[in-house]
Amino acid sequence: MRLAFAAVACLALLLAAYARDAAAIVRCESADGKVSYSNSDCPPNTKLVRKIEPSPPVVVHGSARPPAKPGEARPPAKLEPSRARRNEEPAQIDEELGAQLAEQRRECEARARELQRLHDDVNAAAPASRASAELALRRAQDDYRALCPRQR
Repeated sequence: MRLAFAAVACLALLLAAYARDAAAIVRCESADGKVSYSNSDCPPNTKLVRKIEPSPPVVVHGSARPPAKPGEARPPAKLEPSRARRNEEPAQIDEELGAQLAEQRRECEARARELQRLHDDVNAAAPASRASAELALRRAQDDYRALCPRQR
């Protein structure tokens, strides 16, 4: 009986906290121009100017990538899909795609060298800085797998 009562009480507290957080925020202004924000009704001698509804958090999908930092290698150019182009010679298209493929290979080779350097850094890292070195290596490995095709 006590357990059921405690469970119901906890559930009621959680629901009350959720309802409080989900309430809209109101902007109130007094006659002398002072602004106040509240999650309940406006205080006395103020008027409601605007309701601000809480928005859901921003979700960043895995495909979205932050911009490259200075000194960081940029992702290789994407290969264009093979489709018939009008007004272009097949030899010219082949040359462009070959150049894109060569650029992608150069980028992947540079990333592979960076992975080796980061792996050496992890092996040589002091125990206090090992976690950050491992994190940098994992991020670089994820970037490499995402941008470079598997070598056969």
